[in-house]
Amino acid sequence: MGNADAVIALKTVSFSYDEVHWILKGISLEVSKGEWVVVLGHNGSGKSTLVKILGALQIPSRGACFVCGRDTRDGASLADIHRRVSLVFQDPESQIVGAMVEDDVAFAPENQGLDASEIERRIDWALKKVGLSRKRGALSSALSGGEKQRLALAGALAADAVCLVLDEPTSMLDPEGRIEVEEILRDLHASGTTIVQVTHRLEDVVEADRALVLSQGQWAWQGRSEDFWDRAELLGFRLPPSLELKRRLASRGVAAPSSSVADLARAVAEILPKTGEERKSTDFPMGPASCWSDSFQSDEERVAPPHDILFETRGLGHSFHASTPLEVRVLKNVSCLVPKGKWCSVLGRTGSGKSTLIQHLNGLYAIQSGEIFMEGKPLSRRSAELRDLRRRIGLVFQSPEDQLFSPTVYEELAFAPRNWGFSAEDADRSVRRAIENVGLGEAYLERNPLRLSGGERRLVAIASTLSADPECVVLDEPTAGLDARYRGKILALLSRLKEAGKTIVTVTHDFEMAFEYSDRLLVMDEGAKICEESVRQALPVLLETGASMLPKILRITSLLRERGASVPLTWDVNELFAKLVS
Repeated sequence: MGNADAVIALKTVSFSYDEVHWILKGISLEVSKGEWVVVLGHNGSGKSTLVKILGALQIPSRGACFVCGRDTRDGASLADIHRRVSLVFQDPESQIVGAMVEDDVAFAPENQGLDASEIERRIDWALKKVGLSRKRGALSSALSGGEKQRLALAGALAADAVCLVLDEPTSMLDPEGRIEVEEILRDLHASGTTIVQVTHRLEDVVEADRALVLSQGQWAWQGRSEDFWDRAELLGFRLPPSLELKRRLASRGVAAPSSSVADLARAVAEILPKTGEERKSTDFPMGPASCWSDSFQSDEERVAPPHDILFETRGLGHSFHASTPLEVRVLKNVSCLVPKGKWCSVLGRTGSGKSTLIQHLNGLYAIQSGEIFMEGKPLSRRSAELRDLRRRIGLVFQSPEDQLFSPTVYEELAFAPRNWGFSAEDADRSVRRAIENVGLGEAYLERNPLRLSGGERRLVAIASTLSADPECVVLDEPTAGLDARYRGKILALLSRLKEAGKTIVTVTHDFEMAFEYSDRLLVMDEGAKICEESVRQALPVLLETGASMLPKILRITSLLRERGASVPLTWDVNELFAKLVS
């Protein structure tokens, strides 16, 4: 088999779901015991299919896959293989099997025939590792999307496998949750666990021993992680802002010892124009910013909220499993506005109630307490009016799989227009206009939506919503798990929709997207509204309440301003560097 220490070995593996479209094309790979390998690639390159093959959920169409020396084609070996390799998928709901959190974590150890005390130990350990100990007795269905991803990871950890294969394990998490999971993976790697991680986040390469780039089903590059950065842009990747800042600083002869906020702030300070008023200290404490320029809030941004309001919530409250011992209060007296024709982003930590809030806007959740007004009128619960509401307000879920059900993309996109009574000709025009608007092209119309890549599925989900021509589009984590190219496509699409007069509401952990594109931000924490302001007005509040969640460049400029430096408070490395070289 080659390397005797190989935990995983692929031998010229090819894979196709239909013997026509080949997802993987003759790739080979060896992963040694204790190695951390990161697999990068644009959406549609075959990464998720690779994950299924590595975990013996798919058998290669050609070639062979060996796990700890066992051939995945040998059915008698599968049970042993599944004990040795644990998978965590991009969509956590696809692998959560227990109704209760503790039951789901116990599933693998129970199937391994372990005694009760060992199962209990593993449950406690795994939940503590992922920060879900306090949710042990909760219903799995009551968790937020990010919490479900933590639960999926806990279930994989409880299996105590020698190898973890991870498909975008942090894509649904807020930045704080992402940092916690990264720490878990570092601990596991240090203890000897082999890790294969599929990711779009280039920051994950820093921790890995080796990086591989998959493109159209074949390896485009393989090498040590430290050698990746010189090839990243040639391979079509965009450097993360903090690494781009390090590169630009190096071109000015300044090196930062790490990518921490404090080290990068010190490095930036070295090339700032010095004035007599600036402090000489190089000590950069990590506290929140305490000084703000009055120029932050222009007169335009100080004006009262616009009168042309699409939605208004007043004192909205909601609980899952209300009036039972399992009650979880997820919204607490939330009052907010959604102006017509604007882009509003809802921000907050995982589990802060963001998704529950926006699912009230088209009547998916009944109002338990408080009020919702649409164009000044109370939201109705009558069937006919709810039907009209759901045509006017299009909702795209966090996981596109939750709303894709038709055998072809065409049928998926035609469902809503037909449901609303469009003629056959009008429905066909709507389908073709929608697929063109999302940039996929008519060649996709006959394909099975569930066999598309993650980015393509998300675009199809958006297109299925747009085909009914709603006046407001509400999207839950529209850029999660997407590469830069698909992220750019979606942002360009939403910008065009806004320019055409549509109202856009996004729930997101993508702070750069929210800051750059939004007109207003609604910031939530533990089910309550923290602030609702324009972007510039919200920045000081965000820095005071959740600095570790925010983009590094923003935290760096905040720290520099606190030290008296004349730099803009920005999340954009180009804006910051323009000041540095001026």
